[in-house]
Amino acid sequence: MSGNEWVYIKDCLDTNWVSYAGPYVDRFERELAAKAGSAHAVAVSSGTAALHMALILAGVGADDEVIMPGLTFVAPANAVRYCGAWPVFTDIRADDWQWDVGLVAEFLDAGCGMRDGRLVNKATGRRIAALLSVHLLGGMGDVEAVAELAARYELPLIEDAAECLGATYKGRPVGAPIPNDKGPLRLVITSFNGNKIITTGGGGAILTEDSATAVRARHLTTTAKADQIEFEHDEVGYNYRMTNIAAALGVAQLEHLEGYVERKRNIAARYAGVFCGTGITVHPEPAHCASTFWMYTVQTTGRARPVIDRLNDRGIQARPIWRPLHRLTPYSGCFVATGMDVADDLCERCVSLPCSVQISAGEQEAVGAHLLENVSSA
Repeated sequence: MSGNEWVYIKDCLDTNWVSYAGPYVDRFERELAAKAGSAHAVAVSSGTAALHMALILAGVGADDEVIMPGLTFVAPANAVRYCGAWPVFTDIRADDWQWDVGLVAEFLDAGCGMRDGRLVNKATGRRIAALLSVHLLGGMGDVEAVAELAARYELPLIEDAAECLGATYKGRPVGAPIPNDKGPLRLVITSFNGNKIITTGGGGAILTEDSATAVRARHLTTTAKADQIEFEHDEVGYNYRMTNIAAALGVAQLEHLEGYVERKRNIAARYAGVFCGTGITVHPEPAHCASTFWMYTVQTTGRARPVIDRLNDRGIQARPIWRPLHRLTPYSGCFVATGMDVADDLCERCVSLPCSVQISAGEQEAVGAHLLENVSSA
């Protein structure tokens, strides 16, 4: 919090615009859309709310299935279940830790088929309703390859870019349109939780090129209120809009986005130098992507958890990567369309390290030294 955060929030308090209406909401949406390269941005109360709304806009309903990576934070799977639908899990790639689009293509080709005019999972008989791509750890998956699959099978595409605002794919920001995209619908969501590149305390947004979709998203996230005066609600709505105070914080944070991304990339480069030649696998950057390295993560040669515990005991906050979703109790019965060897291996051996934009070079060197010491003694 190093810029205009206090000034803008004080303006909200001075003018009494503190709830989900107010000038900073509109300003944040305009400026976010410009930074993300999209025509429209709809600000909401959390990244999970953005995912839920995107799935609703995509027409995902009860007993449908949504194909997604099996290694990510739990929020995308939760949002699928909010719709009464079921996630289908596939593995990620070992080289860049992003969604393995080749495996998705194999499942769609061999594991799915047309039945009564619908694409269905042959094993479960459920309709495949959407693809949900998740860009992991600040990098971006192969956007064009996923979009081509979505177009081929006429599936809506939702991209969870919660961790990579400020990243680029082939030079394009996360919300930019895909050249020659023929898919029926593409929605990109992002998050402004307290640990993201920029924060509104809690919050998220839906990015879209379609003005009608943006209008509908605003309507549904404002309890579907159809009249400015009367309490007329024309469908089931959601109290998901971002508050003016949160948006004010976001406007101030957006002013630093490029600087924060540059710092994150410098932090990643410094860690890579510390671990060069040590046997530690450094955080990969996809070939087509300029990553934000949101959560700097390394892969050790052995089990990560003992190393994490020792680092935490020494006052260095380290964390494991997510547990694969099919291993979580609420999702243990979900369909797993591919082997999950890469996801399981990364869960076993990955350590996420301190990487705040405020971390110093000396602190990074100390983290690296402690990590190497504890890896060698594990």
